[in-house]
Amino acid sequence: MTKTASARLVLQDVVFVRNKLETEVGHIEWRLYWILAVVFLRSVGHVLDKVDGSNDLDLKKEANALFKSWQIGNEHEIFRSFIDCERNSILKEYESDMSEGPVPVLINLKNKAGCDVIQQVLIEENIYRPMTSGVYEGEDGRTLIDEAISWWESQLDKLDRVDAGQPG
Repeated sequence: MTKTASARLVLQDVVFVRNKLETEVGHIEWRLYWILAVVFLRSVGHVLDKVDGSNDLDLKKEANALFKSWQIGNEHEIFRSFIDCERNSILKEYESDMSEGPVPVLINLKNKAGCDVIQQVLIEENIYRPMTSGVYEGEDGRTLIDEAISWWESQLDKLDRVDAGQPG
């Protein structure tokens, strides 16, 4: 059993909810799964500190040092600009940078005569759910959740390696 077991349990729930986002077509249900995934992503760090850290003061100290490092550096952009920012927007303002409605797509084709034919279509299905603003504007939100899951796994692995006496 790892020292980060409680934080990993939350992350496991993120993975479960993330999978729901892939197939859910109901508007309200999708929005609620999105909120749940984002809130759980941020909860990983809080559970790491408050639960796993309370059981192991060395782990708490190392996790707090890591948290400070997350505030700088490009390798932690997903934490600052997505996990933390999106969670704060949801919990403090009940707003999200996630698109909820049909996504307009502009198609530019050439007809046989060589003339441009521009057509706008709406993607109404659960194919593409882009962020509407911010650092990740245009990125599918589910891809960001995947990146955030991988980022958390690497951070928790670092803490478990340090705890096992291996280099972080």
